[in-house]
Amino acid sequence: MKRGVCIILLLLITVGLYLYFGQEGGESKLRKRTKFAIDNVSNIDRIRMKDREGNEVDLKKQDEIWIVNGKKQCFQPKIDGLLNKTLSKIRIKGHVPKAARENVIRKMVGTSTHVEVYSNGDLIRDYYVGEATPSQDASYIHINGAETPYIGHILGHLGIIGPQFSCDEESWYDVSIFDYKATDINKIEVVNNELPNESFTLTRQDSTFILAPSLPNFIPSAVKSYFALFKFKNFEGYAKYLSQTAKDSIKKTIPFMTISVTDKKGMVKKLNIFRKGSNSDANTLIDRRGNKVVQDTERYFATFTGFDRLVTIQDYVFGKLIVKRSFFSQPVE
Repeated sequence: MKRGVCIILLLLITVGLYLYFGQEGGESKLRKRTKFAIDNVSNIDRIRMKDREGNEVDLKKQDEIWIVNGKKQCFQPKIDGLLNKTLSKIRIKGHVPKAARENVIRKMVGTSTHVEVYSNGDLIRDYYVGEATPSQDASYIHINGAETPYIGHILGHLGIIGPQFSCDEESWYDVSIFDYKATDINKIEVVNNELPNESFTLTRQDSTFILAPSLPNFIPSAVKSYFALFKFKNFEGYAKYLSQTAKDSIKKTIPFMTISVTDKKGMVKKLNIFRKGSNSDANTLIDRRGNKVVQDTERYFATFTGFDRLVTIQDYVFGKLIVKRSFFSQPVE
């Protein structure tokens, strides 16, 4: 009797262990198959994305610098976000419910982004990112070659995945105009075409700052502070509401101000700033009532060295750089 009980208990334990480890093994295989998160993103050297409309972005790392479509340098903070906040944190919640699969697959055929991720030259992820789920807290993902789509999300982020994989080439361009430490700048030249007498040049020689043309009651501390303002100055956008003809017209006009920075290596970067809302049709702004706005005080058009597009910059970001020569002089009481 006791022997029979022991045999039954042994069989139950054996079956339990088999079921436990067998199920665990199955789950492990599922996790392995659906593991989108990439542990070592530093080894990623290429990311290709293509949407159903034919827009394609090919991001490649070349000597630690990311290039988009073999044309322009990428904005490093955006690349870092894609690597560290998206590719390293994508998780699978589960399969798309069977009743919804056919509809989801049909939608993904028409609207999705094909994503390929390469590490050390090898393809390590190949999947499609579709629309948001009805709850708007995840997105549909289909692994290339899999039988069913999944529901994926970014760990710690209550939002959809799709926008992280933009196929708009311009959205990846480096938006930096000036990004200098104060100690990396040797000379700053500001040309004010509206008030020529307010133009000036600032030169640093060791710890001494020189203003030309000189001014009485010169304030060296103001110049030192001005040199420190050229860090992380980025443009806002591309003025896509303007036609290319209008943009070319603006670029041919005389800027109201030009700011040129010469670094310690002798390299010069020049920023041309154009007012928005001037008398030209291309710059004219219209308010809600259809009246012309004389001037937009919050934004400017701009061009700069090494970039062939007309961009917009915010006064909030660049306003402290747009100064007159008299700014560096103490008022006489």
